[in-house]
Amino acid sequence: MSNVPTPYLDEAGRPLLRQSLVAFFDILGFSEASTSNTDSVVSQSTLDNIVEAIHDSRTFVRESFPDSEIAKSNRWALKFFSDNLAFAYPFDNSAVDAATTLWFIVQSAQRYQLRMAINGYFLRGALTQGPICLTDEIIFGSALVECYHLESKASIVPRIIITEPLRDLVFRAQPSLSDPTGLSFRDSICRDVDGWWFLNYLDAATEDGRINWTYIERHKANILNSLTMTTRHEVLPKFGWACRYHNVFCHWHRHDDGYSDEFRIARADENSTIHRAV
Repeated sequence: MSNVPTPYLDEAGRPLLRQSLVAFFDILGFSEASTSNTDSVVSQSTLDNIVEAIHDSRTFVRESFPDSEIAKSNRWALKFFSDNLAFAYPFDNSAVDAATTLWFIVQSAQRYQLRMAINGYFLRGALTQGPICLTDEIIFGSALVECYHLESKASIVPRIIITEPLRDLVFRAQPSLSDPTGLSFRDSICRDVDGWWFLNYLDAATEDGRINWTYIERHKANILNSLTMTTRHEVLPKFGWACRYHNVFCHWHRHDDGYSDEFRIARADENSTIHRAV
């Protein structure tokens, strides 16, 4: 067992089920990348790229919260397995504490999803709440089961959905929350045509109140590359959705400093049914 303290073990070291905010992600196309080439050199290069993308994305998240008390590693648990990542953060019975914790998780997930995307790997997943135990040796609890079903049955395209109770939780507590980056929770989620709320991860490209358009440019390039490289018909519509989301974000920020129509992907998506929170 790891020597790093975990909030999901009691004082005697026994696994502990706790009410938590839970995230579950997977990497779109991971299985295809793992099995599509039998050449050992190419496969090793693919593995190196995925590992580097994950490391870079985790570093990007950590560097975003260098002095945050809530970000200390002994307060939450993280586990990778195959192409999946599970994240859990316990909270007390206070709605404000839960909302503050959720805001941290939303920001972390946005940054992780953005950085993975600009490294060429697109995520889908879900955020929910409920009982879970997450240690080096076991993952157990109904919150994980719910998150997995939401990720596989509802998320579908490269988006991280957030359940409506969680959205309402932060909306109610928002006046008590603060964010040094100036980002707003209401700008951090969108509602899709099927009614699901999802993380507006491109919003994490905001630095010091301005969009870093280099991130948006790389996002565009990786969507187009994924469309070119994808051979499975059931996967192509997922990157079509990513095109639509990318263009809607560009449309929302078309009056921002540094914007250019060159950042858009050549298709008409301005009248999309993706909506920002109001």
